[in-house]
Amino acid sequence: MKHAFPILLAGLVTTACQTQQVDNSPKVAVAKINAEFSINGSLLPDFYGEQVVYTTPEKRSIRDDIKFDSFLMKWANSDEATIARLDLNKAYSVDYKKERYSECELSGCNEVSFLDQLKESDESDDTEEYQDYEELGCQVDLVTNDFNVTQTGKKRKLNGFDVEQYQVLWTTEYQDTQGQKDVNLISFDFWTTTPNANINEVWDIHGQFQDSISKTVTSDPLVRLLGPKGYKAIAAFTGDTNNQENQFGGVIGKELAKVKGYPISIKFEWTRNSQACQAEKQAQSDKLNLEGGIEGVGKQLLGNFAKKSTDKLMDSWKKKPLVRYVYEIKSVAMATAHESNFDVPAGYDLVDRQ
Repeated sequence: MKHAFPILLAGLVTTACQTQQVDNSPKVAVAKINAEFSINGSLLPDFYGEQVVYTTPEKRSIRDDIKFDSFLMKWANSDEATIARLDLNKAYSVDYKKERYSECELSGCNEVSFLDQLKESDESDDTEEYQDYEELGCQVDLVTNDFNVTQTGKKRKLNGFDVEQYQVLWTTEYQDTQGQKDVNLISFDFWTTTPNANINEVWDIHGQFQDSISKTVTSDPLVRLLGPKGYKAIAAFTGDTNNQENQFGGVIGKELAKVKGYPISIKFEWTRNSQACQAEKQAQSDKLNLEGGIEGVGKQLLGNFAKKSTDKLMDSWKKKPLVRYVYEIKSVAMATAHESNFDVPAGYDLVDRQ
């Protein structure tokens, strides 16, 4: 009997090996990044995941394996990839769990917002709901807009990289006609490493890809709004390209230029003390909804959202962010990968083409 369990395990391993599919697609040189991330806070349900990014000058695959902490949110666990093919002028959204995909132009697919799906299915009351000032019918003025970058001098070892810390703090205050304010604090913690030859080569591949995107996908909203140079500056802010070569203009750009090196870890937090427009919020409290999905979150980052149920955050608003996002790179290197990473697997169902 003492051998029964090991024999059972051996049988399971043998079965797994027998059913495993062999990838015979050719291999190509890629810039490869392995990362982990987590998102939590009052605005979104808690989830975490692993990410693998493969990039060539004309192709990119970003695959995310996402898991939710809440048992009620297990339905939203996913294994998906976003694939950009400049050589085909196509983008694909691939769902590996459900074995289906969508196809659209490189500028992106018009899909049902992920947060809209969460809103329909999440049975908890832990998340806050928001409405912008215009919808509330509340007049506010932006009275404070400070953006500062500090090199803290702190250093440590992270995932084998020697890193140092830069802190970014963006403070905005919106004041209503009664003199009450909504205060937004948006902070970034960057832990960056001095790029070596390997990272510079990865940056070069990413730079070629972003160059092609900015010149080819002129219909992309960010490209239209910012132009090719501004689009590349956005990519540089997240570490996708060298920020010393692709920078923003104006005061914010000058501050961000202080952040040097390749970001191994990025932590974003958004906190808010909502005191303005209390009468309007109370009048609209039964009608508030989280609209706009990820696009709405982008607006929120600019401090242009008002909040419902303010008492929950009034006393300790700095202690629990509305949104906390942590992204940490485990490895970054030039490697080889199968071409299949940039293709939709055979037999998958097409659910949308745009």
